[in-house]
Amino acid sequence: MKSMHAAVWGDGGTLRHVELERPEPGPGEVRVRVRACGICGSDLHLRNTGFVTKGVAPGHELAGVVDAVGEGVADHAVGTAVAVEPLRSCGSCTECRKGLDALCPSGRLLGVHEHGGFAEHVVVPAGRAFPVPGDLDPRVAALAEPTAVVVRGLRRGGLAAGGRVLVLGAGTLGLLSILAARSLGAREVWISARHAAQAKLAGELGAARVLAERDAEPQALARAARKEPFDVVVETVGGTADTLNAAGAAVRRGGTVAVVGMFVAPVALDTLPLLLKEATLAWSYCYGRTDDPCEFAAATALLSAERERAARLTTHTVPLADALRAFELAADRKSGAIKVSVVPSVSPE
Repeated sequence: MKSMHAAVWGDGGTLRHVELERPEPGPGEVRVRVRACGICGSDLHLRNTGFVTKGVAPGHELAGVVDAVGEGVADHAVGTAVAVEPLRSCGSCTECRKGLDALCPSGRLLGVHEHGGFAEHVVVPAGRAFPVPGDLDPRVAALAEPTAVVVRGLRRGGLAAGGRVLVLGAGTLGLLSILAARSLGAREVWISARHAAQAKLAGELGAARVLAERDAEPQALARAARKEPFDVVVETVGGTADTLNAAGAAVRRGGTVAVVGMFVAPVALDTLPLLLKEATLAWSYCYGRTDDPCEFAAATALLSAERERAARLTTHTVPLADALRAFELAADRKSGAIKVSVVPSVSPE
C-alpha cells in the first residue's frame, strides 16, 4: 500500500497531519498530484461555525498534475497540468440533466464531504479535471474555482457588454470579479475594500474606483446611484454583513444583485428599494454546465490570459506541514493576506 501525507480536520477546528492510503482512480477517473490548494472564505466560515467533517482533508480550490488515469480515460495524459472542479454529482437527476451540477441532491464537494486539496493526491472524474498550460503557476491555476464562482455570478446577474458593475467586498472573490467582469465586457467596475492591501490590488486589477467602507454604506450608495446606478451589483462578502441592503441601494431600476457570498446567519433586508426598482436578487452557488463555455472552462481561459495580474492575489504560500498556520494567516486580514495557498510539503516527483 502506498501512502500520502494529508492534513485533516480534528476536534475544535484543528488540523491533524496524517498518512492516508493513496487513492487509485476508478473507471472514468484521474488521479491528480496536488501542486497548490487555496483557502477559501467559505473554508473560514465553516471552520468558525464548526461545520467541518472530522477526518476529512479540506480544500476545494486546487490544481495539480495528472499522475494516473482510470479505465476508459483517453483525453487526459499523465503529466497534464489541470485545475480541478471539485464537484461530484450523479449525472442523471433533473438538475444534472439541466447542467446544474452544483444543485444535484446527491452532490458532494471535495474538501467538505470527501478529501480535498490538503492532501498530496485526489481522485476526480476526468471531466472535472480541466487542462491548463503547463507553464501556468499552479497557485494561479488553483484560482480557477473562485474565478468560476464569480463568472457564474456575473452570468446570473445578466451582465451585458458595456454594463456598469459594483463589487461589494475585495477578498479573493471580489478581486477576481474585477477581472471576470472586464473579460465579459463591463465598461466600468467599482469595488468596495476594507483593507489597504485590498484597495491597492483592486486598482492594479483594473477597478475604476475603490470605495472605502463609509462610501459603501446603503445611504452613500443610494446618493451615488442617483447620478449613475449600477447594472449589476455583485455581493461577495456574506458572513453577517449588511451588504444586501447596500446592493439594493446601488442597483439600477430593473438591474440585478448577484449574490455569491456565503451568509452564515439571518440578515435583515429592506425589500422596498428592490421592489420599487423591480430589481432581481439572483443567488449563485458554485458553477454549472448551462453555458458554453462552462464556468470552469471560462475561468481557466481567463486565468491563462491574465496570469500576471492574477498571480498578485496569492500573498502567502505555506507548506502542507503548516496547514493550521495557513488558516490563521487567511483569517487575519491585517496580515495583508488575500489568498493563502497551501503546497505539498514534499518536492514534486
